[in-house]
Order: sequence, then C-alpha cells, then structure tokens
Amino acid sequence: MHNIQRRQLLSSMAATGLGLALPGAVLAQDGVRTTRVTVGFPAGDMADNLARLISDQIRGKFAETVMVDNKPGAAARLAISSFIKYKGDGSDALFTPGAMVVLFPHVFEKLPYDPIKDLKPVARIANSAFGLALGPGAPAEIKTLEQYLAWTKKDPRNASYATSGAGTGIHLTAEYLARLSKTPLSMVPYRGGSLAANDLVAGQIPAQMATIPSLIEFARAGKVRFIAVSSNERLKTLPDVPTFKEQGFPQLVTDDWFAFFLPSGASNDLANALNRSIQTALKDPKVVATLEGMGLTVAPAATTSDFGNLVAQEFKKWGEIAKSIDFKPLA
Repeated sequence: MHNIQRRQLLSSMAATGLGLALPGAVLAQDGVRTTRVTVGFPAGDMADNLARLISDQIRGKFAETVMVDNKPGAAARLAISSFIKYKGDGSDALFTPGAMVVLFPHVFEKLPYDPIKDLKPVARIANSAFGLALGPGAPAEIKTLEQYLAWTKKDPRNASYATSGAGTGIHLTAEYLARLSKTPLSMVPYRGGSLAANDLVAGQIPAQMATIPSLIEFARAGKVRFIAVSSNERLKTLPDVPTFKEQGFPQLVTDDWFAFFLPSGASNDLANALNRSIQTALKDPKVVATLEGMGLTVAPAATTSDFGNLVAQEFKKWGEIAKSIDFKPLA
C-alpha cells in the first residue's frame, strides 16, 4: 500500500525568478538553496512516505537540495518542538498530520509548542477520512451502521472497538458517534493502527475505527468491511460505503490531513513559493494516483490564506467535539 520508493532527496533548480523573489533567503554561490523537511515519524511511516513523495516533486521548483529529517517520538510533538527552535532563513519546512496542529491542543494538558503562534500554514496535501470497519468477529449479516449499533446494544461485549490510541481523531470520532447515537461503545486502545488491524482481521475484536489507508488493503482483500466513513461525501476508493452523514449523523464529518508548515516568522514570499511548488506537484497524475491508491483524497487549499482559514476552522471544530464528549485532557 505504501510502496513508495524511499530515497534521500537531492535535487537542483536554477534560482532565476524564485531565488530572487525570496528576500532573506540564504543562497549558495551558484544561486541555489537547501531545504530540510522535518517529519515527526520514522522512515517508512505514511507521513514519511508522503513527505518524500512531495519533496521529490518540489525539486527544481522550490529548492536545490531537499532533505527529509525524521524526528520520531511522542506522536510528532518532539519534532514540532525541535522545528520551531531552528534558526535560519525560514525555508526549512515541517510536514505533519493535522492532528498535531488542530486536535492536540484540545486533548493534551500541555504542549511544547503553540501551533497557532509558532507555525505558518502553507499547503495541505491530502486528507484521510476515518472509517468504521468490521472484521470476522462481527456477524457477517451486519451491513449497515444502524445494524451495527443495534448489535452493540444487545451485549456490552459487542461494543468494544479498536483504535490506534486515546486522544486521536479516530478516538474522538468514535466517542462522538457513541454520544450522538446514545450507544455505549467501549474503546480498546492499541499502540498503533497495525496492531489493532491485526486483531480485527483475526477476529479478536469485532470493530475498529481507523484511517482509511490503514485498512484499505484489508478491505480490498475482503478481510474487513467498512460500514461507514467520516467524509462529507463518499470516497472514490470506497464508493459503495455510505458516510456517517448519509446514515443519520450529519454532525459526524471528520478527517485527518497532511500538510506543510513553515516557521511563523517565515516571509509570505517563502510560504507562497512553497505553496505554488506543492500545487504544481499535486497536478501530476502519477502523484494523484499514488495518493488515491493509498486511500487518501487529494485536497489542496488553493492559497496559503485558504489553508490558514481551514486550520482555524478545524481547530474550532475539534475543540467543540472534545467539549461535547467531555474529553478529559491527557497529561
């Protein structure tokens, strides 16, 4: 599913136009520049694969040399904390899932960064809806969300569902469903989505709320079945699976996304230049096919301003969801 060839990304561009248009840039003697892309996850993780895919594409458009710098740990909180302390011309970028920016402030008591004050939004790459999937541990005749909720109410053991951890967008989406449907669902946190998926496929747990990419190959193989997705509209990758919205829960439209940010002090010229190079990359049919093959929806915001507005909206939305389910912040 994530078979994107990993490589150290070294590329070149002539500085004509772009280099001259970026005030404060540290230019090499031949008029080129180096950009480091910080990723808070290990090599081979989806975020890393996406960062490398797009970094490869922006060569010759934004930077001569693009290096992906993996700093895994604490669900990317360490990476972001390190990133905002970098000193330079502002051209180093952060690539991260949106949860660290718009969700974490509502689920953790304290963060080592202020996502609103410390980061400048540049561009969203793609988004990943969440889906409720059933495995062989649930009766095969359950085909709809209504049937699943009725089944869980019959026996508390039926109500257990797996997630990749507490405080994630996946977890809050499931708890929001429980609150809206008045169904006592019971979350079982795993140390990662793959471990949860293994138990789902083995029938050890009947259901899992997960990102679409983490289960799409199992669904294609017929080992699990999605019965609802959290997107606003049906997904291209799962056209036969109705949304929560279609099945009576119009409030349940949530997702996570992947995006580039610059330090808050970076110039607008830098942000706009990076945004333009990313927009160009996302028009490449091969890039689009790769992203959609992973179960993602290509969803760039047209400008840095548009993306900034989206970040503000998402920040507010997750805050309201956390409040509605009485979520107790994690230490």
